[in-house]
Amino acid sequence: MFNNYLSGSNEYLGRLYLIVLSLLSFGLITLYSISNDPTSLSSTFFRQIIFIIFSFFVFFVIQRMNVKTIHDNSTLIYLGSFFLCFIPFFLPPVENTFRWIDLGFFYIQPGEYLKCATIIVIAKYLSNHQLEVKENYIIIIPLAIAMLSAFIVLNQPDLGTAVIIFAPVLPMLLWAGVNTFTIFLLIAPLLTILAASNFMIFNIWAVIMFIIFMIFQGSLLRRIVLYFANIFTGLLFPLFWNDFLNGYQRQRFLDFLNPDLDPMGSSYHIIQSITAIGSGGLFGKGWGQGSQTQLKFLPVQESDFILSVIAEEFGFFGISIIMILFFMLIKTFLDLAFKVTDYFSSLVIIGLTSIMFSHIFVNSAMTIGLMPVKGLPTPFISAGGSFMLLCFIILSLVSILSKN
Repeated sequence: MFNNYLSGSNEYLGRLYLIVLSLLSFGLITLYSISNDPTSLSSTFFRQIIFIIFSFFVFFVIQRMNVKTIHDNSTLIYLGSFFLCFIPFFLPPVENTFRWIDLGFFYIQPGEYLKCATIIVIAKYLSNHQLEVKENYIIIIPLAIAMLSAFIVLNQPDLGTAVIIFAPVLPMLLWAGVNTFTIFLLIAPLLTILAASNFMIFNIWAVIMFIIFMIFQGSLLRRIVLYFANIFTGLLFPLFWNDFLNGYQRQRFLDFLNPDLDPMGSSYHIIQSITAIGSGGLFGKGWGQGSQTQLKFLPVQESDFILSVIAEEFGFFGISIIMILFFMLIKTFLDLAFKVTDYFSSLVIIGLTSIMFSHIFVNSAMTIGLMPVKGLPTPFISAGGSFMLLCFIILSLVSILSKN
């Protein structure tokens, strides 16, 4: 059945499936390398194969749906995913969080699937209100939906997933044709709060923001009021730092700014990751020969830091191949979004593309110390049942929606 897709007339889907197969192969080769006993039923490598087989099954089941079914049932899909996220609160915590549901053979993280459900229901709203996209109030409902989804995930707590839930909103609004200045007004307060963490960065951002406010048209008084209103949001940084972020999240941010503060403690992950990447050189130490990975100095190497394993064993050459495959993956998604004629379908594909890009960008930046450490895995490569299933759900949805 999979071969039928590859040999079909749709060159974009054929390319997409080949890219995914390449990433899956790379991931399995890497997991085999770092597994102590790959043939063991309990090994990460063997479990990953089971996850992939199960995800393939779900992929083919979803393929039987059509766009109308997804569109008409989008609210039901969202409510089902939303209330599924409440179940972990009634179960024993896993690693001091309420993110997981124990199914016996593996844990499922319902917050992962809320990402897709949020995109689908926002896409339905925007597609049903095409004539109103130039009105400022059009952003209220999409933002409210995303905030509701993020709120339940934040209380699990899972800041990374909450951020990813918000990531597709702006690209979808831009794609829908919402006014650019309106979108800027959405993100400016958040950027101001973050910039307030450093006096110099805040001053630079204040100048940039002033230029932007002066360029856009509108009442001068209104622009000045909005500018100073955004400037004063910087005063919320202490509230954001002390009350919004948990202690371990603040520590991760500090480690990002200065990993040498606690090299054997909270900064250990990022230091070992950078060491592994740097030791790989141009062509790597060879498959199964990485010292940081084989001696288990690198933590969480099967999921969050699997790119560091690839960089150490296959070097710059190997990681370049992965980055090229990711670039082709995102480009193919965008090609399909431009190709489809159905407004709802294109919006969903843009949202799903944003999820994939966010995971790739954050995980890649995290491994080389350009972003604070967050538990966001790499699409189709990292070990894990919940996220692998999400990747195949995204793949199946893109496949269905792109045929319109």
